[in-house]
Amino acid sequence: MTDPVEVTTVVGRTEVLAGRIYRTRTSGSFEYDTTYLRRTDAFELTPSLGLFPGAQPLFPGHPFSDSAPDSWGRRVQNRAAGRVLDELSLMFGVNDDGRQGATRFWANGVAVTAGHGVPVDADLADIIRVADQIERGETEIDEVAIRRLFHATGSLGGARPKANIRIGADLWLAKFPKPIGDDWNVMAWEAAMLGAMEAVGIDTPRHLTQRFIVDGTERTVLLLKRFDRTDDAVRIPYISAMTALEATDGGGGDWVDVVDFARLHGADPTELWRRAVFGTLVGNLDDHLRNHGFLRRGPAWLLAPAFDVNPTPLGDGDAHQLALFGSAELSLDALMSSDALSLFGVNEASARSFLTVLSGALPRLPSQAAVHGADAMSINVMSSRVNNAVTAVGSLGRGSRLR
Repeated sequence: MTDPVEVTTVVGRTEVLAGRIYRTRTSGSFEYDTTYLRRTDAFELTPSLGLFPGAQPLFPGHPFSDSAPDSWGRRVQNRAAGRVLDELSLMFGVNDDGRQGATRFWANGVAVTAGHGVPVDADLADIIRVADQIERGETEIDEVAIRRLFHATGSLGGARPKANIRIGADLWLAKFPKPIGDDWNVMAWEAAMLGAMEAVGIDTPRHLTQRFIVDGTERTVLLLKRFDRTDDAVRIPYISAMTALEATDGGGGDWVDVVDFARLHGADPTELWRRAVFGTLVGNLDDHLRNHGFLRRGPAWLLAPAFDVNPTPLGDGDAHQLALFGSAELSLDALMSSDALSLFGVNEASARSFLTVLSGALPRLPSQAAVHGADAMSINVMSSRVNNAVTAVGSLGRGSRLR
């Protein structure tokens, strides 16, 4: 067994020792620090790590999976290491400066994988170029460039190429278009989604787009201000809905369970309904549990801003990753049913009022996507989806009887 790795979190605005990870050659365990357990404001780092003394196994389940790299980050780490790394090595390999949430890991008094810094926005074109090479599976890539990208990757979920960067003193996440495989301007449409959600009162991160010419091709990059940092750079504890529900990647999920957790821990379930309605209308099918999260605020786990909301063209099916009452075929009718409104705690008058607000925002989506760089082809791909959403909202907004 190697020396234990100390685990810290933030309580209030203070970083405190929460426990230690004891690593073996093939596995590991976690044990809370006795001083932390005596705190009246101590909280479970994740729901699967109960607040009690003694060792708790890390696998199977991986309670710190939100601190581990996403599938894109794994590719970069393995490429930088020249081999396939084990789960704990991948988790400890995430650059401490960009690690998600407030959980940090320390060895001999030094934060693991610290001191490398985060690139600035002026470096984005070069980072995109290296990300493209990895995405295409190229083998002849400058090792210094790979290391630079490695230090920019973080633990925010998803398969899309991305990197942490600094704009001024603030930490941002940059999401890149893929060099191959994107049939429309994905980043422009995601930016349009976030803008529309913000316009109808759904909490979103601060966001903007920038366009770069990389190897002769214009590329749209979506920049998102990290919501797990305060304005003065204090880290905020974060868990994904996957971690909150002690689920695993690819295991599906149901809005019922997300709502139950939200209500139990002080979050607003009516906000979840608004997000579910918007996501259903725009065909945000990849709405899995990792794409929803909670921030620790005082004694509560409150909803993190909405993120990773991406439309799909009409005709690609309507099977969502996140089901409702066991059905993955979500619809506005289903979300406006009396059972759904009761689940989310939404009354009919509030529901219809939200639809009225949506009816004004949805038709503007194509023009907003164009502002962020979507060309005529990208807009045309989504036109049927947007038109269908406008029609659906208009029909119910005119007073169709709720079921």
